[in-house]
Amino acid sequence: MTGKETTAPVISVIIPTFHRPNGALNAVGSVLAQIGAPPFEIILVDNDAEKSAEPAAKVLSEAANQHKSGPVPFTYAVEPAAGVANARNTAVALACGTFIAFLDDDEVATPDWLANLMKAQAETGAEVVFGPIEARVPANHRVPSDYFKAFFSRLLNGPTRLIEIPYGCGNCLLHRDKVLSGTQPFNPKANETGGEDDILWREVVSKGYRFGWAADAWVYEDVPPHRATWHYLTQRAFAFGHNATGQWYNRADRNYLRMVLAMAKGVVQAVILAPLVALLWLTGHAKLAWAYDKMWRGIGKVFWFGPFRVGFYGAAARRKGLVQTHNNQA
Repeated sequence: MTGKETTAPVISVIIPTFHRPNGALNAVGSVLAQIGAPPFEIILVDNDAEKSAEPAAKVLSEAANQHKSGPVPFTYAVEPAAGVANARNTAVALACGTFIAFLDDDEVATPDWLANLMKAQAETGAEVVFGPIEARVPANHRVPSDYFKAFFSRLLNGPTRLIEIPYGCGNCLLHRDKVLSGTQPFNPKANETGGEDDILWREVVSKGYRFGWAADAWVYEDVPPHRATWHYLTQRAFAFGHNATGQWYNRADRNYLRMVLAMAKGVVQAVILAPLVALLWLTGHAKLAWAYDKMWRGIGKVFWFGPFRVGFYGAAARRKGLVQTHNNQA
């Protein structure tokens, strides 16, 4: 399903979606509301063989064709093989823009999002640029809301500039030809656990490319109630630990030394933080969630392989019943 083509796009906005049609509607709708951006196209990839996003895509295709500034190229594609890396790779293969911007299907962009990403790229010269994310936790949800808001947010003080440490793919702009090479730029080994972006960023560094920060390119992430829980925090922190170690094993040029060092750091992290977590729990301290998260990340760095791996995406989500057919995905 493709909207009418007009001016060749400078940016290809990619939005992978999985059993979250309302999220897809909101995410694409926020892109259609962009102002001051160069020509762009929108690629919505449905990572569901049953095409759960197709009704939403029909609505969005019509909205793109009837855009007040002229038709916006819109493509809806289905990637039936479950997995976050598969969905991203399929979208990249369809992209025509010099730059690619990624937006998740639980995020909505501010109207000047693309314009500010491009402005930051021009200022820094970075091949990959990241923008801030502000999470919105449901009101009156009975968890340490301040911590969970920070957990799902991406906030960095200071102006637009080059940075050393990369972030996740959601809300980022990258130069397609420089950063995304081959038919599978995102490693399929990370389909279920995530971390495909971590592996890619290692390759970016090895090529001598740079990361930038776009201080004004804001998006909002709406956190569903089932994610703002201690149970989800445990699983997600454990999985983050997997990625910290597994990225050294899953990449094309494996680095066993770095893999072992990551596991050793995990041991130290878990051993130090376990008694601290117990103390903070007994005292009801506000830092409990922070220490608990870091402890499980340390454990995940050690037990990152085989039966210990936690899957959040694709087939793993289906097997564990994590798919929420009404706008949410675990």
